[in-house]
This record gives sequence, structure tokens and C-alpha cells, in this order.
Amino acid sequence: MKISDLLRLSFDNLKRRKGRTILTVLGVIIGTCSIVMMVSIGVALDKSFDDMMGNMGDLTLIEVYNWGSNGEAEPLTDEVVNKFMEIPGVKVSTPLYTPRHFNATLATGNNDKYTGWGEIRGINKRALEAYGYEIKEGRFPNDKDKEYTVIVGENFAYNFQNTRKKPPHNRVDPIPDENGVMPKPFVDPLKDTIKIQCKQWTGNGEKLFLEQEIKVVGIIKQDESKGYETYSGTIMDLEDLVKLEKEYMKKADIKDNNNGKKMTYDQAIVKAKDVEDVDTIIESIEAQGYNTWSPTSMRNEMKKQAKMIQVILGGLGSIAMIVSAISIANTMTMAIYERTKEIGVMKVLGCELKDIKNMFLAEAAGIGLLGGIVGIIICYGLSYLLNTIGGSLTGEPATAISIIPAWLAIFGLAFSTLVGIVSGYVPAVKAVKITALSAIRHD
Repeated sequence: MKISDLLRLSFDNLKRRKGRTILTVLGVIIGTCSIVMMVSIGVALDKSFDDMMGNMGDLTLIEVYNWGSNGEAEPLTDEVVNKFMEIPGVKVSTPLYTPRHFNATLATGNNDKYTGWGEIRGINKRALEAYGYEIKEGRFPNDKDKEYTVIVGENFAYNFQNTRKKPPHNRVDPIPDENGVMPKPFVDPLKDTIKIQCKQWTGNGEKLFLEQEIKVVGIIKQDESKGYETYSGTIMDLEDLVKLEKEYMKKADIKDNNNGKKMTYDQAIVKAKDVEDVDTIIESIEAQGYNTWSPTSMRNEMKKQAKMIQVILGGLGSIAMIVSAISIANTMTMAIYERTKEIGVMKVLGCELKDIKNMFLAEAAGIGLLGGIVGIIICYGLSYLLNTIGGSLTGEPATAISIIPAWLAIFGLAFSTLVGIVSGYVPAVKAVKITALSAIRHD
């Protein structure tokens, strides 16, 4: 029997009993909707977790600390941090250093007309671009630059205030006007000469111990995941910052606790080449006795929870599909009893047994396929409705409650068809086993 004849015959048989076929298809529709909608809610939840983690910043960054290691790990020195580069999957590693012995102020203009403040952060110059800072204006420092070449945060210029004016006219805040235009600050970091001043209070008042001119070559975009320095801070090459601090300590007569020992750091940053490498790198670093933190750790835990929720929701939805499978099996069994004589005639006329079996399997698959198609269409409508209503209730239209990707729609369609075939297999085999004589005698 040709496939076209088989399909036409199966379709005609289903049409003959429209009421029963519709009811059975309805069961498949409900089953398909249940399992697809349940899984779609899990998919939406998984995506919301990813969006949440994406807002937390770069997932390839790993923070390394020497706190709480109980002496098991070596102090974080330049040599130790450089060894992290040997771990497979590491793109760059650098200490992060904030001066421990001075709080610098900034000055520019004639007779220091404009003064300001700003956190200074030391990072290896080679790691600046790889670390993920994004230049808004200017460029990154390079090997041709002289000492104390820096980049600054997006709102660095607004740190400065005019010492010749009284509040509130002595400063400009980075707040746009009603037209969305940012006010112009007093200072242009890329053009003006800026100095770092290291002062200390003495019995005779504040005393200037060190003054160092810096050259700003780039302004970076604000990124909270990288640190406050991207907002208004100063980022300097690590060697320059350590040198500056030691010079200040010498002039201010501050004792160096290191006593000539290697420079140690409280924190380092390791950047992986890919998110998939993060877990392996963390394991390697923690095996050396260091503590680590990465947004990926939270992401993995949230992913596990999302997968578990998807499995639970999918399991609940599959209950309805099991019920529809029983309905299909019942429908096909009833069809065999009603068409016993027809089966006998087909056998007498020489119809092959596999054709008879395939006919019933095609009918069962047709019920599953039709129910799946209609069910998927309904699911898309329900998903749109859920997202619309949910967005209006939460006030966040961008938050999806249900997401049906293409793979889920294909899976729902294939699964409903497979359920139809499996449910119809036993009745089809039973139809084949009926003898021609008993079938003709059947009332």
C-alpha cells in the first residue's frame, strides 16, 4: 500500500467518527498545552536569572582574596598573581591595589583654583583593556607613555570644585537638565594639567608632603560591576601607585611594615577567556588556599534551581499527556472492535499485515499530530496573554512569564505525535492478530 493511500484511508477513518476523534484530539490538545506551558514558564524563569546575572556584570571575572586562608596560602604577591596566568583558560590576572597610607586630593588650574578628590586604584597596565574597562573618550595607556599616565572614571571631572566660589556655586553636579543635557564641568581631564597631592594633618595644620603631576589619556564608561573607580576614580599603573605611596611614606616619615619584603595585596582579579572556564579556574585557585568570588557561582546555583523547576513543571504537565495517551489507546481499541469485519475483509483480499498495523498507527499518529498542532497554536496565544497580563500587573512589560522557543514548539509537536504512535501500537498489534475467519463472523 502506498503511503498516500495509507494516509488517505487513515484520514477517512478518522472523519467517519468525528465526535470521538474530536474528543480524543481535545485530550491531546490539553496535554500538549499543559506540558509546553509548564516548560515555557521554566524557560522564562531561566532567562530572567540570566538577565539578572547579566546586570551584575562580567561573568568571566573572578575575585581572589587571601582572607580567611588560615596561613594555608602564600601572600598575594606579584609572583603569585602572575602564576595564575598559567592556569588553563585564564586571559589575564592582576592585583588590585588601593593605597593604605594616604588619601590623595586632586588639584588643577592657576594656584590650585580647582580641587577635588577621587579614589585611586592600581592595576597592571597590561591588564587594563583585558579587564573589561570600556573607553568612552581617549585611549588606554601604552608602553610609550611616561610614568603616572592614568585613565579616569566617567564623572571624574565633576569631582572638582572652584575654591574661589562659595557653595552651591562652587561645584557642578553630573545631573542632566530638563532637556537631558549634562552641564559642563570646570575641568577637562584630557586637556588640563592635574596633580595628585598627598597631605597629612600635623600640629601646625595640614601639610603637603608630596605632589605628583599625572597625565589623563582616557575616560572610561561607568560600570558598577568593575568598581566605584569607573564612576569618578583614578586608575593608575600598579607600579606607579606603589612607587608614589612609598615616596610619600618616606617624606611623611611613615614606617614601612613590609621592611623590604615583597609587596603583598589583599585582592587580585582573574579574568577567564570564557564563562565555561570559570569553574575550573576557581577550583584551581581555591586548591592553592585562596578564597574566590564570582558572579558565575551565583549563576550556576540559579541555573540548577531553574532546571529543577523546569523538570518539576514539565512533570506536572506530562500528567495531562499521560491521560491523553490513555484516551488515544481507548479510542483505537474501540475502533478495532467496530471495524473487526473490515479488518477481516482486508485480510481476505490479501492486504499485508504490516499495512493493517500501519493504518492504525497512522490514525493514532494523526490524532497526536493534530492535537499537537492545535495545542502549540493555543500555547502561543496563552503565552502572549500571560506576558501581557503579567507585565501590566508587575509594571514591567519586559519581564516575560512564559517563553516558547522554537525547540520547545518542535518538541511539543514531536512528543504529542510520539505519544499517539506509542498509544496506538498495542491496539494496532491486536488488530493484526485478529484472524480473517473470526473477523468475518464478528457481529
